[in-house]
Amino acid sequence: MFSNVEDYLLVGKIGLTNLKTVIQMLKAINFKETTAICFGSENGLKITVEDAKCMQAIAYISSAVFDEFELKEDVTFSLSLNILVECLCMFWPASQDNSVAVQIFYKGTGYPVSIIIEVDGVITDCSLKTLEVDTLLDFHLEPENVVNRVLLQTELLKDITAELDPTSEIVEFHLSPDDPFFRISTNGLGGICHIDLPHDSDLIDIFQCTSTATSSFKLAHIKPAMKALSCASKISPLIDTDD
Repeated sequence: MFSNVEDYLLVGKIGLTNLKTVIQMLKAINFKETTAICFGSENGLKITVEDAKCMQAIAYISSAVFDEFELKEDVTFSLSLNILVECLCMFWPASQDNSVAVQIFYKGTGYPVSIIIEVDGVITDCSLKTLEVDTLLDFHLEPENVVNRVLLQTELLKDITAELDPTSEIVEFHLSPDDPFFRISTNGLGGICHIDLPHDSDLIDIFQCTSTATSSFKLAHIKPAMKALSCASKISPLIDTDD
């Protein structure tokens, strides 16, 4: 079926070690049964999902992650992220001794994405229907507009986010060059709760705040975003002049 590889715009191959990392990344952004928009370039794959045009998650899979990555031209397609993850996990090996290889083929607009999974010589062919590509919102922050930037290790936030008051509809993030420097607040049935994070902690690598800014987000949006903490070592909240 794939003897004429030259007919395909995108051909990729990935082994077991890096496949685990890719699946973990895709699960982290799979916060809702929605479609993902995939953009392929010489740098690799950029996979984006949105929720109600107010929340966006992106996974970058570098071309270096693939054992083989061939691209004739930039491609864009949309598919079900949930089905993609299920497909990649379909024949998960019982141990590291198993030989696993996944190949991805895409011919172009109107064609499905074909995934070939080979486990110890057993080959499975999966065909994923591609969908119409929707327009994505631009959440990009211009560097010159960023007024507050923090880079911290995820372990500092993991316990805090797990204990956020579930009855609070809104979570408030406060960043300031003055005390309180970094505060997370909720307001639920148990009352108002403030959590102050030490800005000079060893777990905070960068704390650059030039002005006081308070941003409010729905807890329903924050919780899915925290799934990415499971596969991240650091997190960087950014606030620009438009917030």
